Amino acid sequence: GYFFIPGSSDTCLRISGYVRAYFAYQGRNQNNSSGQIDSAATSTINPVIVNAGGVLGAAGIVANVPGVTAVGTNTTNNLNLVSYGNYGAVGNDIALQAAAGGNAAATARLNSLGPNYVLFANAETSDQYVSGIRALLRFDARTKTEWGVLRSFFEFAAATSNAARNGTGVQVRFGFVQFGPITAGVTESFFNTTASNLFLSAFGDQVRRVPTLAYTASLGNGVSVTLAADDSSIAFAALPIGSTTTGLLINSGNWVRRAVQLPDAVGNIRVAQEWGNAQISGAVGQFRFANTACTAAFALGATCTSNKVGWAIATGVQINLPAIARGDTFLVRASYSEGALHYLGYVTTQSYFGNSNASGTVTARTGFAVLGEFNHFFTPAIRSSIVGSYTRLGRNPGGAAFGASTVNLREAWQIAGQLFWTPVRGFDVGVELFYQDLSFNAFGGGALGNRIIGSVNDAGWGGFFRVQRTF
Repeated sequence: GYFFIPGSSDTCLRISGYVRAYFAYQGRNQNNSSGQIDSAATSTINPVIVNAGGVLGAAGIVANVPGVTAVGTNTTNNLNLVSYGNYGAVGNDIALQAAAGGNAAATARLNSLGPNYVLFANAETSDQYVSGIRALLRFDARTKTEWGVLRSFFEFAAATSNAARNGTGVQVRFGFVQFGPITAGVTESFFNTTASNLFLSAFGDQVRRVPTLAYTASLGNGVSVTLAADDSSIAFAALPIGSTTTGLLINSGNWVRRAVQLPDAVGNIRVAQEWGNAQISGAVGQFRFANTACTAAFALGATCTSNKVGWAIATGVQINLPAIARGDTFLVRASYSEGALHYLGYVTTQSYFGNSNASGTVTARTGFAVLGEFNHFFTPAIRSSIVGSYTRLGRNPGGAAFGASTVNLREAWQIAGQLFWTPVRGFDVGVELFYQDLSFNAFGGGALGNRIIGSVNDAGWGGFFRVQRTF
């Protein structure tokens, strides 16, 4: 698919991409924006605790209700209320004022639930039916030199949907330069193993795309070793330095994130041969936090900064199965992390670094994920995939408890299948169905903070129909 650039005798270029139309439906108790629906697994509405610590009335709603930043206060929602819909335990769209006391009807209903009651908020925060298009364009230019291949690659993407009717701006998804063994730019993290074929990424699917600087040494016979420096700020998404909602802390108290000092160190050993491929990879990263309560009047001996190390390891094997059918493969992979939970793959927005409190303690949370996938060709034109994945997040090392009045993800599993028909090369018509189940632990208020007071479960399903032309 390459051709020489006109006027050049040594540089060839390949232009490729696709146009995709998709039509998706997701069950309730899920929150999935159009930007996520073709790139990451659906996340759930966070469960919340009401009447925390026995404080009855609307003032007992804890801070992880969307729009509420502290018990009994609201500084981010101009309407100054939180609405629970028919899918919550309160029921019938009762609007609860975040101010102390709330309205009489809401307060009476809350009081009847008793202390430390766990429920889900209104599930309908985004459309359940989403349709749209996605277009992608790639340019790959290569020149052979005496030091190896000189390559430049970049990929543009844009999309629009019923949830984002004006479309999204053009994104540069990939952009890197390779010169022999050196890779510099934005590409898939070398921590990633072979990706799943699913349209919707399963829990634990490693889909990290980061700015990186890497060196790959080829040892022959399909064996290579890579060392890389990944931009670690991606763990904080778009959250600013000093944010009190870092997305990485549970019960964060006065803690905020500090500026990134160092990139993550990433490495892998990979073998790719006729039978398939295998890889083992690891990553180590720095996490820095500051205690904003450290003033002149702060208690002597208090911990004002905390620099922590998070790490992760992963292994994966993909085996080709031509004895069953040409193109058939089986993939299995597993990953484990302490602190650097973003390396586990997608496990919802409650993938925090760990636990912290106002007294100066920051501890890392552990977790692991496994994923298996079987791909089968019934005929050269009809193929299918079935994928199962499981992710579990532990408590903190040493038995440290999460803070009082918090709800956090414990485990998530998902099964999905797809069936595609390719009547013409480069043209796919297919469907994909998934079912997912998540469990959350709730930690009580006050003196109950050291034990689980209950758990909640959220399950949902969804499906996609996709038409795609690849060129």
